[in-house]
Amino acid sequence: MSGPERLPFAANLYRVPAEGGYFLVDAGLPWERRRLLALLQKPPLLLFLTHHHLDHAGGARALWERFRLPVLAHPREWPYLTGKKPRPPLPIPLLGGFLANLGPPLPEEALRPVEEGAEVLGWRVVELPGHTLGQVGLFREGVLLAGDALRGRGLPPRPINEDHALARKTVRRILDLGAEWVYPGHGGPLKREEVEALARKLGV
Repeated sequence: MSGPERLPFAANLYRVPAEGGYFLVDAGLPWERRRLLALLQKPPLLLFLTHHHLDHAGGARALWERFRLPVLAHPREWPYLTGKKPRPPLPIPLLGGFLANLGPPLPEEALRPVEEGAEVLGWRVVELPGHTLGQVGLFREGVLLAGDALRGRGLPPRPINEDHALARKTVRRILDLGAEWVYPGHGGPLKREEVEALARKLGV
């Protein structure tokens, strides 16, 4: 299996080979859309969003408008993606709510639901809650595309996790899946041994 290609934007995007072409995991910030569109020589088969945060989903509207591709996301994330519910504010005084909600909303017609156990072009959807309650990843042959379930060799900071205790438990879930390589939303790939070390540190 050819591995996912990391596209280092503000958050990692991944270009994943699939039969008939490729698909994208996450879409970057809204103001990165021109650079992202310039990188795409062929239209993606679909866009898979790990969660609703702006650095991962902000470019989704531009991709949908250009390619009319299906955008897959967990139903818990839909209210934030469509603008029906404001994203939680970033931990920045005064401007946190404004900055978190700068992205253009997606129309509901663009979205397709994905939940635990669904298959996406040969990858299995796995729920990785904590950072957001509807965060999902993709798993195949020991490789996990994990969104912000991990950040670097740790967890995202407590103030930006919707449920920090659940985020800690998700580290154990990653190991229980049998992940040998984890591709996170920020930083380079992690070996299983690095995730095991984090689990020991967290006591999970």
